[in-house]
Amino acid sequence: MKPSAPRFVVYARVSTSEQGESGLGLEAQLAACQAHVEQVSGETLRTFSEVWSGTDDNRPQLVAAMKLARRTGAVLLVAKLDRVSRAVACIANMIRDGVELRVAEAPTASAFELHLRASFGEEERNKIAERTSAALGALKARGVKLGSARPGHWEGREHLRLEGLKKARAAKQRKTRAANADLYAEARPIIEQTTGESLRHVAAELEAAGILTPRGSSSWTATGVKRLRAAIVEPAT
Repeated sequence: MKPSAPRFVVYARVSTSEQGESGLGLEAQLAACQAHVEQVSGETLRTFSEVWSGTDDNRPQLVAAMKLARRTGAVLLVAKLDRVSRAVACIANMIRDGVELRVAEAPTASAFELHLRASFGEEERNKIAERTSAALGALKARGVKLGSARPGHWEGREHLRLEGLKKARAAKQRKTRAANADLYAEARPIIEQTTGESLRHVAAELEAAGILTPRGSSSWTATGVKRLRAAIVEPAT
């Protein structure tokens, strides 16, 4: 009986909008993945790519790629392991959740080896961050203006600054909603039942129900209720 061709879900990522616009980083990754698929006479079910920071493991296209791979039993294929993550926990959770991961540059690597590679990558990222922080601290101490604080840094690129701020706000909103998901579910009935009531009245209802604020306080302020109501009634998209 002829074995069925291996099936792959391909994922590629770059970190900056410049890389995304040029397509060079993504093209190189996709070419490496396609070469592996052809080498094993496989089939690509779908390709996912995005411009997103590798420090954020909750990336929309990565999540979609993982879901498809898990649902179809296909292999999640990436050019390099750090395109998924350098965090050991992320790689471990992915494998634990039943996603078979393969790296085009090391196609025979076992799950154990992928864990080791992720460990080394995470350690290297931490060392780079420490060295960079120390160097930038020394420059700042000497009065050197860094990054976006430099005169003229955003000249002609204001749209990039605004785009960065928008993405940062969206990421913060996603993390806040994820962290407060249980609170929103618990408070939703009260918020919906007290439509039109004053903020103080809603605060009293929340306190009477024993619902704690996001910071763990048993006392709700009008501002806290207003934010809660906005988050539940008009969730961020």
